[in-house]
Amino acid sequence: MENDTNVYINAEDGVKRVGGNMALYKKLLTRFAEGNYLESLTTELENGSLEGAANMAHTIKGVSANLSLTKVNEISAALESALKNGKPHDELYAQLKTAAAATIERINSL
Repeated sequence: MENDTNVYINAEDGVKRVGGNMALYKKLLTRFAEGNYLESLTTELENGSLEGAANMAHTIKGVSANLSLTKVNEISAALESALKNGKPHDELYAQLKTAAAATIERINSL
């Protein structure tokens, strides 16, 4: 796991996105950390719904972009594309789980 929090969270950019309101940004980060985005994605994949999984990856991509969660955003975008185009996605899914866990760990330590 990389030690550089900026690889996972670009807090400076994230705070700018919420008009400089640090308290709001922290609240939104906490909501992300407590959310069930990955669980929903996992359920869609386990049910064999590639369309549902692609939609969930799209949601994760959007939320992570708005919060400047750089690694999660990068990987969820690639996962969404792979799912929509019928390409292999297992490795991207594994990478997303790892990146999300590392991101949530950093959020919880803020």
